[in-house]
Parts: sequence; C-alpha cells; structure tokens
Amino acid sequence: MIVDVPQFRSLNKLADLPAGRYSVVESIYYGGTASSCIAILSEIIPSRALAAVAADLQVITADGVILYRDFACAPDGAWRDSYGAKAATLGELLPAELSRFRLTQRVGTIVQHDGKGSLTRIDNEEHGHGT
Repeated sequence: MIVDVPQFRSLNKLADLPAGRYSVVESIYYGGTASSCIAILSEIIPSRALAAVAADLQVITADGVILYRDFACAPDGAWRDSYGAKAATLGELLPAELSRFRLTQRVGTIVQHDGKGSLTRIDNEEHGHGT
C-alpha cells in the first residue's frame, strides 16, 4: 500500500493489516517498451507465512512519470487493486506489460506493523526475536 503520495487514492489501507511482523520483498524489474522503464513490486508477507497479503507496484516510465497501484488479499484469497478491480490471483491484476520486464534484483526487509498503518524497519540483530 502506498501512503503519502499526492493525488493517489486507494480502497486498500495499510491500517487494515493486523499488527505484527512482516517481510517486505521488493522485486526490481527493467524493460518493457523502453529499456529505461523500471518497475518495483513490493510484496508484504506476514511472518512465518509463505504468501503475500498485500503488494505495491511502482512503475517509473522512460519519460519520468511515476505510476502506482496497490493490492490487498481478502480473507477468501481473492485480490483487489487500488481501484476496486478483483481477481483470483495477484498476477491477474498486474499490468500485462510487466511480463516483458526482466527481474534484476530482489531484496527483503523485515518490518513491524503497528496496526495503524505505520511500518518500522527491524534491524538485523532483531530479526530472530519476537513474532
């Protein structure tokens, strides 16, 4: 979920996620119709879970335009994007152009969510402690 982005409105809210520890896995892609286009898909995965419950997509086009969309997984497993479109999988909601991009890097961060919409990065020495 993208927060504090001017003019961006979403039906999905970070505050809707339960408080707790999450992994944020960011996949960075290059490509598309212009090789200088970049896409960053950030998947939010609860601690000790295997699947994402939310995701953000940021695309920076060759001419510098920044596009955002976020996604949330409902309790029944269906996904919803920022604007209310629904699908059985996250992949069905992602732009088709993303399939032509090339994955170049994947990085992960552990965060603590306060249940009110704020994420705090957890330092490396704290990763193995708590829930």
